[in-house]
Amino acid sequence: MDSYDLNQPTTLPPGELLWPVREDQKPQIAKSVDEFLEVLFFEPHVDRVVVLPNGIELLNQKHGVPELVRDAVRRSRDMQSCLKILQSECRDTFRGRLWQYAAKGKEKEVRLRKKRGLSATEKRTLSRRITQLWAQQKSGEVPQTVPIYISELRWIEKKAHPIVHDEKVQTATNCDIYDTGPLPRQMPLWQRSEGGIFIGDRGTGSGMHTDQCLWSNVGRNWCGFKLFAIWPWEDRHQIIKDCGVGKMFHFPFSEQDVQYMSRAKTIALVAPGDVWVFSGAQPHTALCVGDGLNVTAYESLVPANEDAVTTLVRSNVGRYHPKTFWMDDEDLDETYEDVVDNIQRALKDPNTSTRVRLKLNSCVDAMRTFGDEYCRKLWRKEKEKESNKERSFGGTGSKDSGSNGGVTESTRSPSHYRSCSASLTRSRSRSNSTSYSGSLSRNNLSQSRSRSRSRKRSLWRPSPEIERGRGPIEDNTN
Repeated sequence: MDSYDLNQPTTLPPGELLWPVREDQKPQIAKSVDEFLEVLFFEPHVDRVVVLPNGIELLNQKHGVPELVRDAVRRSRDMQSCLKILQSECRDTFRGRLWQYAAKGKEKEVRLRKKRGLSATEKRTLSRRITQLWAQQKSGEVPQTVPIYISELRWIEKKAHPIVHDEKVQTATNCDIYDTGPLPRQMPLWQRSEGGIFIGDRGTGSGMHTDQCLWSNVGRNWCGFKLFAIWPWEDRHQIIKDCGVGKMFHFPFSEQDVQYMSRAKTIALVAPGDVWVFSGAQPHTALCVGDGLNVTAYESLVPANEDAVTTLVRSNVGRYHPKTFWMDDEDLDETYEDVVDNIQRALKDPNTSTRVRLKLNSCVDAMRTFGDEYCRKLWRKEKEKESNKERSFGGTGSKDSGSNGGVTESTRSPSHYRSCSASLTRSRSRSNSTSYSGSLSRNNLSQSRSRSRSRKRSLWRPSPEIERGRGPIEDNTN
């Protein structure tokens, strides 16, 4: 009974109930690390779940769980005892969301009641939410034995990353897939700072939803078992309407549950040590099964693939992305800025391979072609800046050759790579990139953008000629 020093069961108990799965609903199993990384970095993920068995070991993620969480999990067999340890020993250390599952088929978040005098930091602490849960249990509002789930567990304040010390992050994991090599840093997007840890026991998990941004996710499962399902891209609107947001597939199944599950594209049983990748652009859900605790973490990303970028820039567009799940428009614009920055940085790095350059250039074309007006403005400004630079150096482009005043790219620190190329002014704490400044402010790009963005994205459509031939992204629904 051990799973990466977390002291949790490594097998399911006899007779454990699992979701029904047909042969054609089983996930793709990567036969090697190379095969999995090829899928992760360079292939589209829509309508796919790809699992790397024993990926925690193979990708050197064994020690990813922070010691405070590891200790609490190691000493617990259920969430009630785990919460007591976190409450007593990790007060004001973590932020996170807390969920309870008193009603079959439903999830309900434990929210703080409005209290005056609490600072923004105090309102975000996991400790406050645990206290609120206990008050609800004491009053009888929530049963004492209710299944409990922690989602998106992070540091309450940014900390230096244990591996890259000059990176300030809120993710509490000690290492990530992002740290496996140089390729993650060359992807169009990788949400390093905001990765979250999820902890639960039998009957808990994430209800049916689509991500707020149409990106991909890579999950790491250190201990416990988790059922995971996604529904087809073409069914993304109807299944949400039929099931309802947050639908949990608890046992025993009703006939309607069986019908809903039969419509799933892929159903996977994620075992201790597994790593898997999937598209958050599709409706998906997860359910912890088996004895003991389940500990999982996710990182959001966009691979170097034109179809993946095409999917991303359809975020907050009603035809593709159910409005219930839309990201805040300002946050989405910042995400697009990050993508432009990341691609430009990778293209200017002389160590970036020819293959990656070709992939990234196809991503640029996809973003320019399928992106909204703000995406196109970002790339127009990049093009103008490059043209001005070429004129300044007599059109030779010598300053982009990688000499950079005698300092080679390979000797630069990660902090250097976080100096971004787009000439926009911003300063924010949410991104894994450091803030930067330039001669052009975001408001100067479009002062009315914030007021009209939702309407513009809902009304925007690519031409039929452009849309044809986009593989799994092509859609004929109204």
